[in-house]
Amino acid sequence: MKFVTIAIPAFLSIFFTSISIGLSQEYHLGKTGFMATGDEVAQPYFQKGLLLLHNFEYADAVQEFEMAQLLDPNFTMAFWGEAMCYNQPLWYQQDFEKGKGGLYKLGVKASERIGKAKTEIEKGFISSIELLYGEDSDIKVRNEKYEISMADLYEKYPDNEEVAAFYALSIMGNCYTGEEKEKYDLAGRILMKLNAVNSDHPGALNYMIHLYDNPTQAYKGKKAADHYFKLATDSRYALHIPSHIYLALGDWEKMVKSNEASWKATEAWVKKKKKSLEDRDYHSLWWMQYGYLQQGKYAKALELITNLNYESRYSESERMRFHLAMMRGHYLVESGKWLGGVPGIEIYTKGFSVSTKNMCFFIDAMTAMEKNDFPKVDWYLNQMMDQRTVEQNRKLEFQDFRNCGTIPILKTTGFEQELALAEVLEWELKAIKAMKTNKLEEAVAHIKKAVDLEDKSRYEPGPPVVLKPSHEIYGEILLAMENSNEAIKQFDLSLQKAPNRSLSLLGKYKALKNLGENQKAAQIKDMLLKNWKDADEQALVSIK
Repeated sequence: MKFVTIAIPAFLSIFFTSISIGLSQEYHLGKTGFMATGDEVAQPYFQKGLLLLHNFEYADAVQEFEMAQLLDPNFTMAFWGEAMCYNQPLWYQQDFEKGKGGLYKLGVKASERIGKAKTEIEKGFISSIELLYGEDSDIKVRNEKYEISMADLYEKYPDNEEVAAFYALSIMGNCYTGEEKEKYDLAGRILMKLNAVNSDHPGALNYMIHLYDNPTQAYKGKKAADHYFKLATDSRYALHIPSHIYLALGDWEKMVKSNEASWKATEAWVKKKKKSLEDRDYHSLWWMQYGYLQQGKYAKALELITNLNYESRYSESERMRFHLAMMRGHYLVESGKWLGGVPGIEIYTKGFSVSTKNMCFFIDAMTAMEKNDFPKVDWYLNQMMDQRTVEQNRKLEFQDFRNCGTIPILKTTGFEQELALAEVLEWELKAIKAMKTNKLEEAVAHIKKAVDLEDKSRYEPGPPVVLKPSHEIYGEILLAMENSNEAIKQFDLSLQKAPNRSLSLLGKYKALKNLGENQKAAQIKDMLLKNWKDADEQALVSIK
């Protein structure tokens, strides 16, 4: 492949240089000390592209790398950067054709591309990405080879910020079960070291948050989350991702603030880029609504649903429908307003995973139960079981809309977990129905099966996929049986997985009051009132 060298007149060079100087001052995306070999006029675009890449603003990063290529067709690392944008390892997603295409612009053969690298460290980056987009058909094999190559590069250049960041990311992208403790610990040490050298490196902060995105380890990521939220304020993603730590810690005030800022940024981005409403990041809207619900701000949560329902009426976007379905479900479970207008929102479930389809049936069945229409509840239960049987026999891949990106992930793994979560919802519904009909022993038998299945499932960051945690329901059943001691144990188990969750706190408070444990009850009440400091009256009435 031949490239045409563009001669830039001196006056244009001065013009582009003045733009470049302005670029470095106009955005807030963090800082990196890496300087790749390329023309001075193209450097600012490469640098911004690199920062956007670390902030997972992939589409915008591609534009910056392409501008760097235009200004300097020999800027080897600009082509590397473009190809890196099509590999999104923490979402297990790769656009092989586009990534390979970015490399082909640099040269037809791998040897030709590597030969164009100007320094040894750049040759190392190009050699590694050649393995990431190599000949192996299995992406897991390519990821393994890429990680090994990056490990070798890190051994040679342990103090290079970008080598450290991308090596840690390659480790995390080569973990598939969530149980690879030694590998996660290694990635953590690398990122901690990088963060100590450059506290403003967006990759170190972003990847650390992902590394500690669960209730047992979230405290390790709090410092990174606090700093990242204030640092990369021009990234929609960077404004949202700290909320993963805040949700795992149960810090609803910060969780809401993070997603309010992200949603505002995504609306501004859509307007600036002249995108459609369907291009907005509804992930942050969903999380924001769940935070409002934990704060007892049911009216604000309802407003978000109402607006999204209106905007999605004529849209064919599955992402919009998925988020409307989840927000509808969470609103009804948390607020308990089963007889209002929200249950009447119709959800078209084509394209959803089996757990999401069963979640929609669950909500419709709960609405029927509130009207004492138990034959209709049984009908929905049969639909849920039939749906799971159909999906189990088909064993097809499914689209996951729960990720932070605007493009759903087409998953070929995790299907067993989806089936298990779908079944959890069935047992929960059976348990709630038995409790409502005063068959409490039967309710216990059903909810135990739900608890067992949910406990075996992998932790999913974010608002609960099973809308109402099974341990919480178990606690409520035990309260109905006047077994407050055992109820407290179940609410505590619920709070381990969902720290500071308001309905679990409320259940524990009631159980402690029943036992006359007034001092402990007062402590839980204080936690609830902190959650509900600006709550609607409905929430506050429940604790009076």
